Amino acid sequence: MNTRNPTTPFYVYGVMRYIVVFAQQEIGYAVGFDDSSDAADFLYWGYEEYDLVPYGTFDVLTGEVWPYEHRGERVAELDEPGIRKIALDYLKSAIRQRT
Repeated sequence: MNTRNPTTPFYVYGVMRYIVVFAQQEIGYAVGFDDSSDAADFLYWGYEEYDLVPYGTFDVLTGEVWPYEHRGERVAELDEPGIRKIALDYLKSAIRQRT
């Protein structure tokens, strides 16, 4: 999958540690990444080029949530518990698809 094409809602490859949560045309999605810099890059370019509304990143290993900021300002009003819930729902779905 091309990580800069957000039309595929599920990405599972190897160990998925970081899950980015975003909206496209008012529909929420999540995508998993192995590396935090890839996750941040996806949100940045998705916001800049694909009209995504980036909510933030969830770290599967630590449970931490980082709301997305573009040039120092948050671009969405979804709070950390909301980001965490969407990410965990995505993770559950991805695990079901793999088993």
